[in-house]
Amino acid sequence: MALWRGSAYAGFLALAVGCIFLLEPQLPGSALRSLWSSLQLGPAPAPPGAGSPEGRLAAAWDALIVRPARRWRRVAVGVNACVDVVLSGVKLLQALGLSPGNGKDHSELHSRNDLEEAFVHFMGKGAAAERFFSDKETFHDIAQVASEFPEAQHYVGGNAALIGQKFAANSDLKVFPAVTSLGLNEQELLFLSQSASGPHSSLSSWNGIPDVGVVSDILFWILKEHGKSESRASDLSRIHFHTLAYHILATVDGHWANQLAAVAAGARVAGTQACATETIDTRRVSLKAPHEFTTSRLEAGSRVVLNPNEPVVEWHREGVSFHFTPVLVCKDPVRTVGLGDAISAEGLFYSEVHPHS
Repeated sequence: MALWRGSAYAGFLALAVGCIFLLEPQLPGSALRSLWSSLQLGPAPAPPGAGSPEGRLAAAWDALIVRPARRWRRVAVGVNACVDVVLSGVKLLQALGLSPGNGKDHSELHSRNDLEEAFVHFMGKGAAAERFFSDKETFHDIAQVASEFPEAQHYVGGNAALIGQKFAANSDLKVFPAVTSLGLNEQELLFLSQSASGPHSSLSSWNGIPDVGVVSDILFWILKEHGKSESRASDLSRIHFHTLAYHILATVDGHWANQLAAVAAGARVAGTQACATETIDTRRVSLKAPHEFTTSRLEAGSRVVLNPNEPVVEWHREGVSFHFTPVLVCKDPVRTVGLGDAISAEGLFYSEVHPHS
């Protein structure tokens, strides 16, 4: 969803209230700079040159991103499609006769007021959210107002449709009920842990950029407790986690290759697609990943200091490999709808599956 113009709030909210329309963030530069400030990340930097951290990181990505030795010939994508209606969240609320008030989280939306409260709540946190809308008539009223809004833009939506578009030029499309790889954002990752009492499940929501160690702990738990193993009938062996500032690829050892290139490719497409450029334009992006982090909060993890010249960091934990890379965040995004699906598809396209897996 788009910019909230009041100075009390900064950030964005993506509220998917059903399969008819999906509202996703489109933040102009002023909003992104306000978000940075609210997250205590400092002011937006001056446009960088080739010798800047952004320029060095982009050049390092280009050197690291290589096609897998074994190319994809067929890709199976689940059937799921809808129409995304993208417009200013503030203008939608105004069109619905709502004005900003106190923010409040709702696990399920029942009314226009619930929508307004959830919007304010998550925008204040600078966090994305998805909520089900239970009242059919009210939902359709809101969907119609959104769809008929003069500035609304309509796009093909749905994870499968968007990922299918990305692969269509190179693959045949077939469907089957086996999941080997997941693509998740920070909200979806936390939902998974909360629903199954996993690590850090007491965390109600993220406060700013998700802590790398916390994310790593949850990814490790998913693959160790629910992923592929000799004693478990599961095919899951890969998770691509993406958030605004960085990505992590977690894989069960022995099943995937070329993941260094895959995570870099996924992060690179985040910068190019959001800015609508063919290559990374270092004048239009900014490095906002944490400069240093620990790889776990539950055990003695390693301390990592980010080096733009070597932007992919790798570590291992009991048969699970992790690949981390920062994202070059677009300062003035042109279009962010479907960005998560483009990231997942790009990373998967550069991945290589071991023949025996």
